[in-house]
Amino acid sequence: MNEETIAFKCGACQQVPDKPLLENKDFEIVAIEDAMDWADFKHDIPDLNSEIWERALNPPAEGDLKKVQVYFPFHMSVGETFWTLFRPAYSHFNGWEEQPDEINFSAFIKCRFEDIISKNEKRAWIHVRVEQVLFLKNVCNEMPPRDGTGYLDSFHMFGEPQLLQYKDWILLDANAQSNLGIWALIKRVKDDNHLVAYGEWEFHSNIVYCGNVIIPEDELNPFMHVRE
Repeated sequence: MNEETIAFKCGACQQVPDKPLLENKDFEIVAIEDAMDWADFKHDIPDLNSEIWERALNPPAEGDLKKVQVYFPFHMSVGETFWTLFRPAYSHFNGWEEQPDEINFSAFIKCRFEDIISKNEKRAWIHVRVEQVLFLKNVCNEMPPRDGTGYLDSFHMFGEPQLLQYKDWILLDANAQSNLGIWALIKRVKDDNHLVAYGEWEFHSNIVYCGNVIIPEDELNPFMHVRE
């Protein structure tokens, strides 16, 4: 493996999975999730074995050069550009279910992997240059709408999903015995349901898709009686 590539072994199978394909014809953005922590400290870079250090409460700005810590399933080479989902520190650790007020401060971030600061078998500190910031609350204004008929069909393969309603946001979250799962974040705009983020995760990947996808009311309604 190129020494300028960062990739980690799965803790369960001890293999380095294939690099995820970050493309999907049904969405404008395909991003990685839960593979990177954004730092917000003024002092020296913490040791890679340290768990306690300041995570970012605010998203970066375009043009920023940032220090981030990456871990499995991150798999990128220096010079590559990729999208990732930023959530402020509290929702990064606890989820939007516990911190719904942070949805409006969450964003898709386009980054360029600039260089490796330090690394071991499980984690690495790297620099990324921020090329673009797209707040979730602005997706509906930044992307053209498309028909979302059938986009929630995968939820029917699971039991009843958890439902969170917060202001004009709807979050659906479902999993199968914590081995794999999906979630969808929907923004209500007037009488339309805009699916702005859709996540899929399993042992070897955490992927989030972004678009402005209009979900028909009759396809969302079956989930709306669910309680957390």
